Amino acid sequence: MDVPEEIRSRLSQWCADVVPDAEREQQRLGYTIQGDEVTILDRRPPTYPELEVEWSATPVALLRLEDDGGWVLYRAAADGGWQHETAGPDPIALLEQVRD
Repeated sequence: MDVPEEIRSRLSQWCADVVPDAEREQQRLGYTIQGDEVTILDRRPPTYPELEVEWSATPVALLRLEDDGGWVLYRAAADGGWQHETAGPDPIALLEQVRD
C-alpha cells in the first residue's frame, strides 16, 4: 500500500513547522518514501560548503503503513537499526508524541 497524497502533504508541512525559520540554515527535517515506509531525516549543512558537498541526511524515525491503515513509528537505534516506539491511526500525531 502506497502512502496517500494527503499524508505526504501533511508530512511536508510537519517537517517545515518543526524547525524554526531562524534555525533552517543549520538544520532541516525532510522525509523519503519507499513503498509503505516513510523515513524522517535530520538534514545538516556541509561542514565545508566550499567543497560543494550536499547536506547530510541522518535517519531519525521510520513510519510504516500497516495493511489495516494504521501506522507504526520506529526510532533510530544506536546499532543502526530501528526500535519500535508506538502505533496509531495518525502518523503526524505519532511524530508529535515522541518529538523532543
